[in-house]
Amino acid sequence: MIDFLADDCVYYTSYSKNENIKNVWVAYVDDLPIGCVAYRKRSTDVGEIKRMFIKHEYRGLGISKSLLDIVEQHTKQCGDHMLHLSTRITLESAITLYRHSGFFETFRNGLYVEMEKKL
Repeated sequence: MIDFLADDCVYYTSYSKNENIKNVWVAYVDDLPIGCVAYRKRSTDVGEIKRMFIKHEYRGLGISKSLLDIVEQHTKQCGDHMLHLSTRITLESAITLYRHSGFFETFRNGLYVEMEKKL
């Protein structure tokens, strides 16, 4: 379920095999899953962050930063030199996190922004 996205949930679809996601990390608190992030290969030397979510009540605790760090390390181990992501402009706190983590905006179209980080 993606109900925790509130009004934004209408813009997201459930996972599809077509997304070709091979790696997923889940953050837990007391055996309760409270966040996740996924990685997939985008092109020869570019990885992509997919499906980064943190339950609302656990935001602001550094969990998303920890998940980003894990994906970045994995991306480097895969030999990628760039990490890409796409998000909605309405997710301002996520965009701020990405900017503080070294991502820069590469493209904006309507409600979506694409960002990258050189590794």
